[in-house]
Amino acid sequence: MSYQKLKPFIFITIAALFLLLEMGLQVSLSVIAPELVSQFNITAAGIGLIGSFYFYSYTFMQIPCGILLDCISVKKIVGISLALCALGTFLFGFSNGIALASLGRMLIGFGSAFAFVAVLYIGAQWFPHKYFALISGLAMVMASLGAIGGESPLAYMVEHIGWRYSLFVLAVIGVVLTILAFILLEDKNQKESFKFSKFIDIFKDIVKILKLKRTWGYIIFAFAIWSPITGFASLWGVPFIQKAYSLSTSKAAFCCSMIWIGVAVGSFMFGWISEKIKRRAVVLRIGSLLGLICSIFVVYFDMNVQILYIVLFGFGVATGGQALIFAVVRDVTDETLVGSAFGILNMAVVASGFIFQPLIGIMLKTLHPMKGSYSIESYSLGDYKTALIAIPIVFAVSFIVSTLFIKETYNDN
Repeated sequence: MSYQKLKPFIFITIAALFLLLEMGLQVSLSVIAPELVSQFNITAAGIGLIGSFYFYSYTFMQIPCGILLDCISVKKIVGISLALCALGTFLFGFSNGIALASLGRMLIGFGSAFAFVAVLYIGAQWFPHKYFALISGLAMVMASLGAIGGESPLAYMVEHIGWRYSLFVLAVIGVVLTILAFILLEDKNQKESFKFSKFIDIFKDIVKILKLKRTWGYIIFAFAIWSPITGFASLWGVPFIQKAYSLSTSKAAFCCSMIWIGVAVGSFMFGWISEKIKRRAVVLRIGSLLGLICSIFVVYFDMNVQILYIVLFGFGVATGGQALIFAVVRDVTDETLVGSAFGILNMAVVASGFIFQPLIGIMLKTLHPMKGSYSIESYSLGDYKTALIAIPIVFAVSFIVSTLFIKETYNDN
């Protein structure tokens, strides 16, 4: 096969590896949190603050990233984004306190904002339209695999070579991918010149969308259904499971990886079920209810570890509604506003991170101020169970919103 025919597969592979790395970096904080608490002499609130900086920059870049990809070469966008991820990871690895660690996480967030969009953008450019749904599914699978890699395998590395050297390994991988992106990536079509007026047009579209009452139901649902992932799976799940089941970091991380496997399965399954029964809203309700039940069992019931795997898997499957809500929005949004609507919705999804990671940390600190020596083990199981009540609550919110405020849209296509 000639290089010309291989190009699309090479380009999509680089983008997919970028997404794999980005998701691994996103959830890595859950694995190294105990080390940071003791070495930085900080509380759970400090960990939550460091984690939130990733989502501040990530959220801020959601709408601009689509415009920038339209106007600037994909080689430059992906290359610079990967370089920012690598630089942020190096800074985090060298940090000795909240300030530099937060700066590192913020740079990682800036770069990571382009990862998921880059996969879809390259897929749309270089592959036939009929394969786009497959590529979207591939993107979710790669995101889940990256999150799995950022928990159990990273925990194994941390236990053997320490958290700093583990981050340096991830940073080096980022540097290698940066070089590959600058050497190999290219655009299929000529780029139009950058115009600031595009941002003005997008802003006008956003105002139009936000004036629609139904928009706020979609925003709240998207925020609520993904908050358990950013709050639990991406950070506080590992230390909680360590405390509740007396497991090592690597074993607790493996438990949390079941959530990400569930996310990958749920994203595909909910879409398939929705198309099969020709309904959207009822599938969203089922997912939200499943998440509520599973989260209550995870946080408040003692289980055999093997049963815990199953319940955590169900926890992840339930968040598959996050992918389906995009289909709901596509059903009811004018063609000219779809891009802006997706940007708003994705901002709601990722905004859950900079709210729920520090919120749970602040609740832990309030329950147990840890005067004197700082260690994440100092938080009691009761402290965790009280702070993590936020997880079932947001699942309950997603169920209420999907029941009362999201109407059936499938037949509106």
